[in-house]
Amino acid sequence: MATAMATGAASGAVAGPSVEQLVAQTLQAATNPSHEIVQKAEAQLREWEQQPGFFPTIARLSMRRSGGSGGADNTQDSEVKVRWMAAVYLKNGVERYWRPNSRQELPAEQKQQIREVLLRHYDAEEVPQVALQVAVLMGRLARTDYPRFWPELLPTLMKQLQACSADGAAALQQRILLVLHYVLKALASRRLLAEQRYFEELGSQIFGYLAWEIWAPLTARFFELVRKEEALALNALQRAYVVMRSLRKLVVYGCNKPYKSTDHMNFVEQLFQRLRQCLELRYELRMGSVSAGTAAILTELERFVLKMMKTLNELMDRHSVSFARFVPVALEFSFHYVFHEGTALIFDAGDRINFGNFAIQALNMLKGIMLSGNDSISAPPDGASGASIEDELLAGAAQSHAKFFTVERITYICEKIVTHYFLLTQQELEEWQQDPEGYDQDDGGGDAWKYALRPSVETLYFTCFTQHSAVMIQEVLRFVRRAQQLQLTPESDLKAILLKDAIYNAVGQAAFHFFNKLDFGAWLTSQLLAELRVEAPNFRILRRRIIWLVGHWVGVQLPRELRPLAYEACLHLLRPQEDMPTRLAAARTLNLLIDDFEFMPEAFHPYFPPLFEALFLLLHEAGECDTKIVVLGTMTLLVEKMSDYIEPQALQFIGYLPLLWRESEEYDLLRCAIIGTLEQLVRTIRDVPEPMKPFLYSVIELSTDLQQHSHVYLIEDGIMLWLAVIGNSTALTPELLKLCDHLLPIIEMSSENLRTVLQLIHAYILLDAQAYLSRYGEGFVSYCVRSFEDIRVEGIIAMLRIFETCLKTDATMGLRLVRPALPFVFQQVYIKQDYPMTMGWYLTIVARTLLIDQAVFMSVVQELPQADALARILDVWIEMFPIVPDTHAEKRKLFCLAFASIFGSNELLLARLPHILQLVDETLGEVMDKQYAAVEDGAAKTTPRYYDSLVIHDEHELDELQQQLGSEDFHAKGYPAKTYHDDRHRQLVLKDPVYKIPLTEYLKYQLQSLQAQLGPQRYEQVMCSVVPEVLERITMYIEQTVPKACVVCPGSGPGSGSGSGTTADETLAEQSESG
Repeated sequence: MATAMATGAASGAVAGPSVEQLVAQTLQAATNPSHEIVQKAEAQLREWEQQPGFFPTIARLSMRRSGGSGGADNTQDSEVKVRWMAAVYLKNGVERYWRPNSRQELPAEQKQQIREVLLRHYDAEEVPQVALQVAVLMGRLARTDYPRFWPELLPTLMKQLQACSADGAAALQQRILLVLHYVLKALASRRLLAEQRYFEELGSQIFGYLAWEIWAPLTARFFELVRKEEALALNALQRAYVVMRSLRKLVVYGCNKPYKSTDHMNFVEQLFQRLRQCLELRYELRMGSVSAGTAAILTELERFVLKMMKTLNELMDRHSVSFARFVPVALEFSFHYVFHEGTALIFDAGDRINFGNFAIQALNMLKGIMLSGNDSISAPPDGASGASIEDELLAGAAQSHAKFFTVERITYICEKIVTHYFLLTQQELEEWQQDPEGYDQDDGGGDAWKYALRPSVETLYFTCFTQHSAVMIQEVLRFVRRAQQLQLTPESDLKAILLKDAIYNAVGQAAFHFFNKLDFGAWLTSQLLAELRVEAPNFRILRRRIIWLVGHWVGVQLPRELRPLAYEACLHLLRPQEDMPTRLAAARTLNLLIDDFEFMPEAFHPYFPPLFEALFLLLHEAGECDTKIVVLGTMTLLVEKMSDYIEPQALQFIGYLPLLWRESEEYDLLRCAIIGTLEQLVRTIRDVPEPMKPFLYSVIELSTDLQQHSHVYLIEDGIMLWLAVIGNSTALTPELLKLCDHLLPIIEMSSENLRTVLQLIHAYILLDAQAYLSRYGEGFVSYCVRSFEDIRVEGIIAMLRIFETCLKTDATMGLRLVRPALPFVFQQVYIKQDYPMTMGWYLTIVARTLLIDQAVFMSVVQELPQADALARILDVWIEMFPIVPDTHAEKRKLFCLAFASIFGSNELLLARLPHILQLVDETLGEVMDKQYAAVEDGAAKTTPRYYDSLVIHDEHELDELQQQLGSEDFHAKGYPAKTYHDDRHRQLVLKDPVYKIPLTEYLKYQLQSLQAQLGPQRYEQVMCSVVPEVLERITMYIEQTVPKACVVCPGSGPGSGSGSGTTADETLAEQSESG
């Protein structure tokens, strides 16, 4: 086949009958029931896609030529399958090969061949399924090619449409209208301003013809024939429906200001008239005998009505000024059919709705007009001149709005909603019985109000509250009093129970509007709790609604003293003997109760064990994934809020989660909820049970493995669980270390989880720096070096923080690993990188390197291409020193230690010594604190002595310093203070030279060394260049330094020293050698 294709291509294009026959046979094989044959056919077609002339051949095969063969049925059936498959394949190929500048764009001549074939033969297709595919295909081509490359498309379609008579070529007219619809739909979807303007110009040219020459006659003919010739009437209605779809696009997107177009305004007016006729006709047809033909007409008629309603609603949303002219008729129309006498046309005798989709559209129209009342400008004052047409239209709409929504009308609408639409229907009760878990799933969020009746009614009801709150509050309160007076017994009939359910629903839907208007606490204790405990079968409706109502009042006005009653009610309704919707409603209400800001764990503690047990049983019994997610979410919140009391229940809960994990293999969202629960449990109980650890490791392994398809859903939650496990681990096990194979692939794939992964790496280094860094350190540093130029400032800072941790935990190994990244860091300092926060971290790494190994420091400086690198780095360092905030005294001290470590005879350093000592003086003023000691026994006077406030001897001092500074060095982000990770972080702080070495002692030692190197005379010359006040203060700090919290003995002089057992230089040497 490929050879034949290539041969045909060599002659210019695939045109030979034999080649076309080969492609047709392959297309037919692609429709074969055998999966193996289909795979071979698809592989062959993919191979031919690259051959010149393939897609024009497919285009010819997708067309039914006029006067085609009329052979046997089997032959015709196979030809239809080939045409259908060819059209589908060509439609899919357009997505990959048609757009300009695409990777494998078809040549212009092949595109032209395809367009010519489609336009010449599209109207000959009589099979609806194939005709639909061809119409969609032509629409997609039109979106990219019309009018620039396919200018003849619409003129040809309109010319062919005008040539069709209403009856003689009905099928042909319908096919042309179908193609025209998909072309207009595609053109209307274009978003470039020039393309939108072109579509508006096109709409002005063809709208009048389609509306008055096609749609209006077809609609009139349908009404004329519907009682005479059902087949002809149905055909006319189908064509009217297709052209209505095109007119919808032209009305909404094809005219910038429809109110300026007489055709558009007359057409919209006609829509309201035709809607009334269609609804009345539908009612008459339903009341008579319904034959097969009548049933088909009813189906098409309902589609036609809904298309007209959607057109009106979209016009209202997109062109509110143009729709303003129709506000009075739209209000009367929608109100009439959903609340007044017209309800008989869409409801059966038993108040069962039979045209719910129309009611949804009418309710949404009423809601939209009610909301637009706030946006309409008021009518201009009498005598005012110069008002524009838009002003007049909006002013008229505002007046109609105010005139229509009177107190009586709002009261009537409220009554109808509560007593009619809020009542549970027989169909809903049957769904409750047949699918308890599915019935209780919340579906009122998002855009459900556009497609479902109950959500649309609820949004209209809430809109009434926002626009007319005073009237609605009084009316609903009247219903509440009615409900309070209506005393029910176990023998009460279902009608009374449903009415109470509707009233309670009305109160809950607008609960916030009743703040300080309704004493819910009194109502709860006097009536609702009593009804909640009635065990009659039909009272399950009220039990579920009452606990739902309690949940809606949690955030409004539920007194703290009544919350125990709410806990008891939830516990009562979580019993196994209750039906599933009631138990789930109780679980949701419990979630709201414990997630409220007034929740008190101490008051909830007596109810915690039985409630957790009841939720656990519900989780075990639930069968649907969504149900398990709801219950699991409540239990997870309980674990979080009751962390001090969870230990006994946690073990049982943990034991069940592996089973739930295995059962949820096909439900990734449920697995996300399970991982979230595991994370909360790990954070709460701290010491993870040993039997649980293999399961945790397997969950982390699966959710972070990029080779597993489920990682798309689980990776974020899996990393957070991983972080919690590492934070509460006391040792780095081989299993935990093996998980690190996933870390670098995750951040190399995407930076989306970079922050969390870097936190994980930081935690691993604190857990066991030797094990982690020896295996993964080089790869991580290499990734950082590659990424420095491409990531944001926050990512660079996080990486530099890890580098510092490496240098602090294991100086020798850390410096060796970080060494490849140091040239970049030093270079950024050299060029004086702009961001102060980033520069502070660059200088931190420079300072740590200098303190650990000056030879490495100098080797990095020598690698820089600039000859003056050392001088420039010192100058930038001195200049940028003040950018370090006062709250980061530890960084200032670190820089001073680093500066002091290089005091020597180098002239380059000596020239900058005055500036360095001035910075040291400022830092001493921040870190040195006073403490007083008596000069002699019994003396009243005291002499100030100073100590380094950053020097820490034990964890008690660490706690005190943490409260004073609140520094990020003292806590780990993302972990509560009681984790083992935090303990490790505190131990790292205790061994840091910044918190171990008194700055004055180290400075004194280094200055003495400098004096010994330079000699007294040269030393005095250097010190003369220092500001005298600076030198005086430094000398005072050095001479009057004492150990922290040490009372100086009488007679002890200022030169008595710090009393430290080791010198500062020895401490630095120890820290450097600790690796």
